[in-house]
Amino acid sequence: MKKLILPVLVLTTWAHAHDHVEVGQTSQNPSQLALDGPGYQLALFVPQGEPFSGYAPDFPGGYFAFELTFTTEVNALDPADGSDPVIELISVTGPTGAFFSFWEFGRTIPTWSQPSSWTQTESDRPSFPVILGGDTHAHGRIFTADRPGDYQIVFRALDKNNLFSPSTNSTITFHAQLPPPLSIRLQNGQALISFISREYLVYDLQVCTDLVANRWVNVEGNIGIDGNGLKTECSIPLNYPRAFFRIVEYY
Repeated sequence: MKKLILPVLVLTTWAHAHDHVEVGQTSQNPSQLALDGPGYQLALFVPQGEPFSGYAPDFPGGYFAFELTFTTEVNALDPADGSDPVIELISVTGPTGAFFSFWEFGRTIPTWSQPSSWTQTESDRPSFPVILGGDTHAHGRIFTADRPGDYQIVFRALDKNNLFSPSTNSTITFHAQLPPPLSIRLQNGQALISFISREYLVYDLQVCTDLVANRWVNVEGNIGIDGNGLKTECSIPLNYPRAFFRIVEYY
């Protein structure tokens, strides 16, 4: 008789989702750049080798990640006509020992990475361009953290053409969130796998029978599960001599 082994692995990834930060000017001060956008972003863990975004097919995974686009295509602000803005990072705070990074489009390693206690210096003033308008609205700038927790990122907009003065500093909190833990029990020849789902997130249950090959497949009938904040239970026939399970959490 083969011994059935059912350890549980908990990993997450997500489908591509992104927000926008507008770079323009305000009517109150037409000579100064302004920023408008979300002050909070949720970053879920993307396992190595898992797809993250259709706009970032080469992202290797292994980080808590979020995709955020800075653009001059404005709705809440007035256009800063004639400007060529860039985003300059001022400081990063977060969990002790953690690293925060950003990745340009198509990169397989971070463009810039520093510990969470980093503050801008004269020799280290990282910046990245703002997407001009909507014609080249390529998404793919990714922000990542390597540990769970909250990261406060302070930044401002500068005009390379020097037609507008810099914006005031803005802060975005990135919340790097661990997935909900899984539990497993055996009942009537079935494996019952349960977890507490989260509202507004979606879940797939995956199985792997060989961790060396690292090939994960969706468990039929247990994909696209809408999170509602309640306990979710998946019943799996014991058809495997050995099996590892994980949930995939995404938007």
